[in-house]
Amino acid sequence: MKLIYDHKDPIISFGAEQLKQSLERSGLFFIEQFSGHGTVRLPEEGILARRVPAQRGKAPRYEDQSFRIYREGGLVYIEGSDSRGVMYGCLEWAERLATGTELADGEEISQKPALGIRGIKYNLPYVPFDSGDPFVLNEQTCMDIAFWRSYLDMLALNRYNCLSLWSEHPYHLMVVSSKYRAANPFSDVEIDRNIRFFRELFRHAADRGIDIYLFTWNIRLTPEAARGLGLPENVGDFGNMYDDLIHRVGLPLNRFRGQSELIRDYIREMVLQLLITYPELKGLGTSASEWMDGSGYERENWIVETYVEAIKQSGRAIPFIHRTNMQNAGKEIKDMVQSQFDPKLFYISWKYSNAHCYSHPVPRFEELWGAWEGIDLESTQVLFTVRNDDVFTHRWGDPDYVRSYVKGMQKPYVKGFYWGSDGYVWGRDFQHVDHGHKTWTYDYERHLYQFQLWGRLSYNPDTDDRVWTYLLEKQYGPRHAPLFLQGLRHASRIIPAVNRLFWIDYDFQWHAESCLSQVTGFKTILDFADGVPMPGVGVMGISEYAKAEHEGILEQAAGSYEETPINIIGMLRESSAQAEQAASRLESELGGLRGGHAECTLYDLMAYAQMGRYYECKFAAALELNRYRRDGNGQRREQAVALLEQAAGHWERLGHYWSLHNKPYYMARVKQTFGYPYYLEDVRQDIELARGFAGPQDAAEE
Repeated sequence: MKLIYDHKDPIISFGAEQLKQSLERSGLFFIEQFSGHGTVRLPEEGILARRVPAQRGKAPRYEDQSFRIYREGGLVYIEGSDSRGVMYGCLEWAERLATGTELADGEEISQKPALGIRGIKYNLPYVPFDSGDPFVLNEQTCMDIAFWRSYLDMLALNRYNCLSLWSEHPYHLMVVSSKYRAANPFSDVEIDRNIRFFRELFRHAADRGIDIYLFTWNIRLTPEAARGLGLPENVGDFGNMYDDLIHRVGLPLNRFRGQSELIRDYIREMVLQLLITYPELKGLGTSASEWMDGSGYERENWIVETYVEAIKQSGRAIPFIHRTNMQNAGKEIKDMVQSQFDPKLFYISWKYSNAHCYSHPVPRFEELWGAWEGIDLESTQVLFTVRNDDVFTHRWGDPDYVRSYVKGMQKPYVKGFYWGSDGYVWGRDFQHVDHGHKTWTYDYERHLYQFQLWGRLSYNPDTDDRVWTYLLEKQYGPRHAPLFLQGLRHASRIIPAVNRLFWIDYDFQWHAESCLSQVTGFKTILDFADGVPMPGVGVMGISEYAKAEHEGILEQAAGSYEETPINIIGMLRESSAQAEQAASRLESELGGLRGGHAECTLYDLMAYAQMGRYYECKFAAALELNRYRRDGNGQRREQAVALLEQAAGHWERLGHYWSLHNKPYYMARVKQTFGYPYYLEDVRQDIELARGFAGPQDAAEE
């Protein structure tokens, strides 16, 4: 057979390469035939991958990024209006060839993206938003083009088309200006090397159909840049940024930065040089929040006089993404920034689930926080920021959850999303011990299934389990892949359930995987007893449940909720049991063949089972303490103590499974060391806290 495609198109060529590999693995002999813009003589048998451009005066036959695969006799056609669509069609057919899926004469497959922009949020370790091991230990990785080639190839294979890179001050690494040469601490040789690196990164992304967006935290300087501008170093020194939340508003230094004409001109010049130096850079994003002071109009005017003016000076018409962090998409943005752009090139960015995408698949913060007051959604494009600041260690993978989440994002004004973490860098895997069953280098390889789910389901939410089984076979083999799929599906329901019943908005305040917070450290049973549920999604809180129960109106009160504490405790029990059952079967079936991802995931499933049971016991104890608080029945407190004693055992076993293949690290946002055994005494202290918990009589005596 013949494989015909445009070899001069790198995006299509990448898809064709996957086709060739699939044909070779299937034992099918083929000859390549390259096509250009001329007439191609079609063979009787083969595969033709081609763009079908719109005819003059007519609408395109296919939507952007969509594809159609159909057969006429012995010839399979893979068509799309653009290179991405053809590439995705090639990837689809390559997988179908690998699984032996036939296409009858006259039958066809058509797919189009559910969300037009399907992206990754990647916080770079250079002047990051926060500090910690994920950033420190990935500085070299993120300047290694081999990593980025591998990572970008993975993104393309999984239907992503956007990579957003985030840094508070990336300029000294990426550009230089003779106007402010002293603000760049690198030598000319180092600057040239860095620019060549980023150009290669951006070119490789373009060759994979992936747009690069660069996000900055607006007004941030480094001490070196401040010194080079003739300013005191402390103008670029922020110390501990969460000390009294000084980076928000009211600090004289923040006010100075915003009013300094020198800093304003420097940022404008840096943004201009970025756009000149990197033609492959798709767009820019920023916000008028962190590190800034003044009224909304003052801050938006600063954005206009720096970013917007630099874009105009560059002569480029590029997309601009305005984040709404710590502000709504109100009148100031609409009047001062949005009006400066073609509507098709301006986006509002909104944190869809705040910091916890693993909570409820249809969050309601848009309505709860009045996100779009004063905004015309008919003329405004929205991108959702989807933050996973919940799961950094154990593998996560529930296709049903992601499918529901993606379908919930499908709104007329939503053009796409990018997902990722503020406190983690998916670069080199520094958590796993570098021996034993470890066969990978990068974190995304360990968590590949999670990346596959978000990319593929945001392109096609109807992707079914046959695809996931096929993909998991590469790590677990055809015999065991279905059981790993089942085990991960159940295990991955644990952390979302925890977040729904115990909700805290921000990532630095709460990390469910570790039960830790920057603010208070380990979250105790007292925190859980007073905890509140995720707002707006129909979850009844523990305290409210105990109150309604005590007042004899539980059935009536609970009827207005979708989930109660009892429901979630039961879900944790069931998910833990299912994860453990899958792990037990796998442990028996794998036998001496354990190793690689299979053994690693087996430990993850065992750990999840204990994690789920730990939280099941802790929530149940919190409920008993709330009951005791209402009725003073001492047996309630005794039951809470017994539950927390069980919880301690589960935590100890969780730590055992974690320590079999992981090592501790210092978390960036939470500012704690991750590692379950380190907090065993805190877990045991919960028992004593419960013993001393005050009931109604105790409170009256006090």
